[in-house]
Amino acid sequence: MRIIVVLLFFLSLFANETNTTILKQRFNEISDFLKKDEFFINYQSYLNYKKLQNKIYSLEKLAQRNPRRYKDKLERLKTELELLSKNRNIFTTLIKIKELPKPPEVNNPFQIFSALNYEKEVDNVVNENIKTYEYFKNTLKLLQELQEINKKLNIESPELKQAIQDFIMINNIYKTKLKTLEAESKIYKQKVKKEIQKEINKLISLIISIAISIFIFMIIKFAVRRYVKEESFYLTNKILNFINATVILIIISFFYINNATYLITIVGFASAGIAIAMKDWFMNIFGWFVIMTSGNFKVGDRIKIYLQNGQVRIVGDVIDITMTRIVVYEDVTLTTYLYNRRAGRIVFIPNNVIFTNPVFNYTHHGMSTVWDGIDITITFDSNYKKAVYLAKEIVSKYSKGYTDITKRRLQKLKSAYHIRNANVEPRIYTFIEENGIRISCWYLNNYTPLNLRSNISAEIIEAFNNEEDIKIAYPTYTIVKKEENEKLNETEIPV
Repeated sequence: MRIIVVLLFFLSLFANETNTTILKQRFNEISDFLKKDEFFINYQSYLNYKKLQNKIYSLEKLAQRNPRRYKDKLERLKTELELLSKNRNIFTTLIKIKELPKPPEVNNPFQIFSALNYEKEVDNVVNENIKTYEYFKNTLKLLQELQEINKKLNIESPELKQAIQDFIMINNIYKTKLKTLEAESKIYKQKVKKEIQKEINKLISLIISIAISIFIFMIIKFAVRRYVKEESFYLTNKILNFINATVILIIISFFYINNATYLITIVGFASAGIAIAMKDWFMNIFGWFVIMTSGNFKVGDRIKIYLQNGQVRIVGDVIDITMTRIVVYEDVTLTTYLYNRRAGRIVFIPNNVIFTNPVFNYTHHGMSTVWDGIDITITFDSNYKKAVYLAKEIVSKYSKGYTDITKRRLQKLKSAYHIRNANVEPRIYTFIEENGIRISCWYLNNYTPLNLRSNISAEIIEAFNNEEDIKIAYPTYTIVKKEENEKLNETEIPV
């Protein structure tokens, strides 16, 4: 019998020890979870704020006796307190209520669609708040579970007890606020539904009124057609259409004139009729809109536009873009040299030309260089390899700066466009022509002046003239004189 009692005693001790281990393990699990819990972290921040506030209060009393000793410490603690100021109120710290969106005003048919989505938005906000509250309740349950574990382990924790009391108090307020929010959401949704129905009824009344107006004028037109001469009916029909449109505008104004949004709607209807009569003017405005939104060119860009089926070429800088026209200042360019022979003019170009004519932009996306070409012809007996070498050296020397700039700009341009051929090095080509070998030099040049083209041309001519085995070719006439008993004499006369 004694042996059984001893065994039972040891078994109870073992069971108690096992139970204690399980409780401690659960205690640690809950503690680790609370360290990451948003509500518990905010609560700890609130406690830290209160502790810091009390500490400052105590130091201020001590500082009355010795201000210098506690001055720096007080300033540091006050700075820390300011950083925690958002946690000074326990209610705002723990109660996370997201406000409902304000109910939209439904004053025109276009606002009906946005109002129909309002109910879904409100439900999402309410559900989100309920979900957040469930997280809060879960935190409270975990704190209460910790307290039960402490009781079983005979551990007293005044801080935990106070935390549970604070959370229970907050829980009661949280539930009240949540119920208020749900009631408010029902009121908001009911209000929006009534406004939607009211606007739908108004829209139906408007459609019926317009339909009646159109029907009445159709009857009037039918009657007029029977009693008015055919030659007069066209003008009469125009007048009736204008009156009918005016009546419809008045009807719409009667329904929606009390709001500025409706004035825009009225202007929209009126613009449809005006657009037919002023097609070019509206196309200019639409062209301006395309220019502003597309980014094809802007004020400050160098552009080239062909007008009148290519008969007129305009090259210059865009100095203004209005709703009806593009203002370009002509510069001295290669186009000026070859075709226009005039520059410095201010050119006003209608915006609608962008729909029917190509526009060349020399400075798109920050580009500031263009490919320029110089052709020079040498005789067939010239050392063309040396000529090509000299031309390439000269072109490379003068255009190196522009080549480097273009490389950097093209790298940026690749992010906007698919550019495969990005070779920017000077190119020299040789072609067989009737009067010699043509050397075509291509290089990158600044888009504005002709200075570089002029300098390269002069340098190439000078370099070729200094070489005995390179002769520049140009058109010539050969005159052959035949005299009796004399040999043929040939003379070349330059043209």
